[in-house]
Amino acid sequence: MTEVHEIAIRKVKPGKGQQFRQRRAAFIEVLKQQPAASVDREFESFLAMPTPDDTEVFIGMTTYDSLAANAKIQRNPRVVWRFLQFARTMDLKAYLSVQPIEGPPFDLARLAAEPGQVLEVGVRRVTDRAGFDVTRPPFIELLSAQPGVRDSWEFEVVKGKKTDGLTVGMTVYDSRDAAEAVIASILNDPITQTYFATFEPVALQYATSTTNTA
Repeated sequence: MTEVHEIAIRKVKPGKGQQFRQRRAAFIEVLKQQPAASVDREFESFLAMPTPDDTEVFIGMTTYDSLAANAKIQRNPRVVWRFLQFARTMDLKAYLSVQPIEGPPFDLARLAAEPGQVLEVGVRRVTDRAGFDVTRPPFIELLSAQPGVRDSWEFEVVKGKKTDGLTVGMTVYDSRDAAEAVIASILNDPITQTYFATFEPVALQYATSTTNTA
């Protein structure tokens, strides 16, 4: 079986913060009882680019044994009921399942799990595939050379909503200060600008690990 990693980037509806947390906790409690859902993590976004979020944003990520196992769990009546309750408290910026195609071995349980570490999740809709493929390696080389940058991954989207042209990248930074320094250092670099011109950002979030309890 080939693992898949589900990513749900969720905007909390205005005035629904407490309900969001309570219903998320109830949903995750049932989800974690499913044997094929091996790891579940929650991240809280503190920065979105290029446009700041106007409400709280949380990123839920779950590793499943396979796409088939994921589909089976999504048909479980208890899971469906809890999710429908939860869904009323949020709007999705992005929802998709991915598999890593570049980077070191990917372990969701250890992803940005050290205190203070920052996870960047970039969901992009590629508009120039040839240009993206050519400009991404130099950008990753530039990014990886910056102080405070840990590992980076590239993922293939294997399931989700409106997935045409979608790609996903992730990078881990030592700290929020390190992430913000890297942004300031490379954002206007010609390598970055040329690369960014090949896609439209769907959700570009910087986040830290948090709990998924109420």
